[in-house]
Amino acid sequence: MFICPICKSKFNIDGKTYRCENNHSFDIAKQGYVNLLPVYKKHSDNPGDSKEMVLARRAFLESGYYDCFTDKLCEIINSLFNGKEKITIADCGCGEGYYDGRLENLSVDFDLYGFDISKEAVRFAAGKYKKYNYAVGSCFNMPFADNSFDLALNIFAPMVENEMARILKRYGYIIYAVPGKSHLMGLKKILYEKTYENEEKHTEYDGFEFIDRISVKEKITVNGEMGVNLFKMTPYYFKTELGAEEKIQKNNGFTTEIHFDFLIYRKL
Repeated sequence: MFICPICKSKFNIDGKTYRCENNHSFDIAKQGYVNLLPVYKKHSDNPGDSKEMVLARRAFLESGYYDCFTDKLCEIINSLFNGKEKITIADCGCGEGYYDGRLENLSVDFDLYGFDISKEAVRFAAGKYKKYNYAVGSCFNMPFADNSFDLALNIFAPMVENEMARILKRYGYIIYAVPGKSHLMGLKKILYEKTYENEEKHTEYDGFEFIDRISVKEKITVNGEMGVNLFKMTPYYFKTELGAEEKIQKNNGFTTEIHFDFLIYRKL
């Protein structure tokens, strides 16, 4: 499924190297992933989430706080592909692979290929989930062949609809997971004097039919360091003034609503 990011031709695996017909080569790291993000496509030396952020997200997610999200994700996929023997899944912005790991609960068999712009995140994903295929890559130049996937997952990542349309088979699906209106309102009340609900997304994309919006809401209570971990895996980590972590720790725990929307599209 992976293609050369330089010339877009297919790969052959030559030992521990991906090599295309034009002799562009990319070595497979010891963890099992391949870096398909050319240097000239990078906007910084180490784009994407840092090791600190990856570790914080892994610690939080593996504590089970977002189980309602992953349970609903599996339910939706099982419903979309009921009766199918096997499907191909692209995780477009896979992070450290936690959500991929939870797909083991699916009732349909599948092959999964994931990528993320963060090398640190992909290193963790490939190291833990050996049966999946991972690469460092960009949502704006996906390292996948045309018309290859039955399902593309976009979980809190940039939506690049022309690339989604390119990699999906005809009538393939996108599951686009976004924060709901009230997501993490309890955390925002600690960080900011004025809080606002998230904007509700519902965008039509050329070449796709909008199928459904499915929402999941729950309340969680987090304490101490786990609250800081949650903060580090949100956009607020980049946007909030210094001292935010101390505010969270001094609060000695808080309760917040988690609210997710799954937007489902089908390629025409």
